[in-house]
Amino acid sequence: MLKRRFHISARCSGIGFKGNIFSHLLPFCKMPTAQQTSQQQHQQQLSNDESNGVSPELKPEEDSMPNLSTLSLDELKQLDRDPEFFDDFIEEMSVVQHLNEELDSMMNQVENISRENESKGTHLVELKRRLSDDYTALKTLGEKCDLLNKKYLKKSEEYAPQHIRELLQIAASNADGDCDRHVEHFLNGKIDVQTFLNTYQSSKKISAERKAKEERLGSQLTALERAGI
Repeated sequence: MLKRRFHISARCSGIGFKGNIFSHLLPFCKMPTAQQTSQQQHQQQLSNDESNGVSPELKPEEDSMPNLSTLSLDELKQLDRDPEFFDDFIEEMSVVQHLNEELDSMMNQVENISRENESKGTHLVELKRRLSDDYTALKTLGEKCDLLNKKYLKKSEEYAPQHIRELLQIAASNADGDCDRHVEHFLNGKIDVQTFLNTYQSSKKISAERKAKEERLGSQLTALERAGI
């Protein structure tokens, strides 16, 4: 895991640190002053509380800021002069380490989310491809179904009882016309008697058969119509 360094010099200028930074660090130094006696008494009181089982309450500054009183005056001056020493000192602060840990955790989460999105993206592409194939197949089946439906409707019309009856009527009428033509040819001497008899009887037979079928079919259709079918 990469170690991330906080460039404090830039951050300090961003939060209003101007002039000699040593002057801003001095308030945190526990240098011997006139208040040392009261501080020693406070520390003695804290020691007594700890010996009595009383947990002292730490101030937020004591949790997050380093103890500058442990540094010598030369080290404090070095903090002001040496940026690298200053950066190393800042990186040892617990609050900075905690921020680095949180940053590492968030970066790991982002990387995991990125990998998960990439995996889902590949799966999404596959689903789109399958959907496109299914759409093409469905379109082909739809066109085939329309074609078969048209053929079915055409055959239904051809074999409809009423249509068959009309065809029988036309066939009977054509056969009657053939009979009339055979008679005309015989009267005009175009055919002999035997030919006339053969052709006339054949056409008359066809006409009679078509008329008989048409009449039976007509009776059946009338009966179905009366029955409400």
